[in-house]
Amino acid sequence: MVESQKTGFRAVLKDGKLLLVECPSERVIYEFTIDDLADIIEFRYATPWNKSKDIIEKLSMIINDLVSIYSNVSGNPPSKEDIMKAVKLRMI
Repeated sequence: MVESQKTGFRAVLKDGKLLLVECPSERVIYEFTIDDLADIIEFRYATPWNKSKDIIEKLSMIINDLVSIYSNVSGNPPSKEDIMKAVKLRMI
């Protein structure tokens, strides 16, 4: 009997795009732009496209800031509260 191997996937938000990435190969299977995601939100939740796009763009910037903070820390990372304060006050 041959057993099928389930492939895992990850959702990665990078450079303003949502990537569906196959694990462990890290091959990008699908790429969704902010416009694609705003379009989905507009139709699924009856939310205006421009509002959906604005929210997704802001979320993308916040996630990029969080990644930037953690990427540039050597040694012990700052506390969650310190990171949230830095992102909120744009101290990056």
